[in-house]
Amino acid sequence: MIVAFVSKKGGVGKTTSAVNVATALARLGHRTLLVDLDSQASASLSLGVARADLAPSAHDLLLGKRPAGEIVRPTAIPNLHLVTASVDLVAADLDLAPLRDRELVLGRKLAPLRAGYEWILLDCPPALSVVPLNALAAADGYVVPVVPQILAYEGVELLLAAVDRLRYRFGIQLRLFGLLLTLVDGRTRLAKQTVRMLRERFGDRLFAAEVPLSTRLAEAPAWGRPLVESEPECPAALAYVAVARELLTRATGR
Repeated sequence: MIVAFVSKKGGVGKTTSAVNVATALARLGHRTLLVDLDSQASASLSLGVARADLAPSAHDLLLGKRPAGEIVRPTAIPNLHLVTASVDLVAADLDLAPLRDRELVLGRKLAPLRAGYEWILLDCPPALSVVPLNALAAADGYVVPVVPQILAYEGVELLLAAVDRLRYRFGIQLRLFGLLLTLVDGRTRLAKQTVRMLRERFGDRLFAAEVPLSTRLAEAPAWGRPLVESEPECPAALAYVAVARELLTRATGR
């Protein structure tokens, strides 16, 4: 199962969610691959890869410079493998532009890896440019992290509409696995009201699990270990385990 974590804006916990859900799935016994498609390489750094060691990366995968098997690397977490990102991905949209059906390149490159993993999670850059569109076209479904703010309504609606256009254009069966509330500050009345409004608007399209605002999550990348691995009893870590379990149900019906 391939799942893309997408958002049109940064700062919503997208990479944190992809990394911690991937870690949770691996800790639950599922063979998992995380593909970092963001040139900032935050997911790769969060899993302890030094910036000097990012190559070969997802850029090499997309451009066919290396076979997939040479780019995938193990992590310190059992059952979790990684395809790193690198700064080369900044130019990926231009590199892919001359190619026919450029939005379908990633799907073809990931095809040989499907049999080796139960879950392949794609961490996308915060945009809907060529690379994120590749991720969506390659995926079976997608997850959209949403910060409970008033302006979240419009951003989510625009993203869902863009994905619908992509589905129509390429005739792909792409499912919304869920909208995930992140950075939820349960101490403020405004946050509580906004969560309630989002749940009224989007209903069961929202994950039941919510990820609380946590300084632990913000600090974890500096140590190169996801919070689910380093502090599994932390409330935010427990929330991501709940998200992973819910994703299993939403995606597979089990």
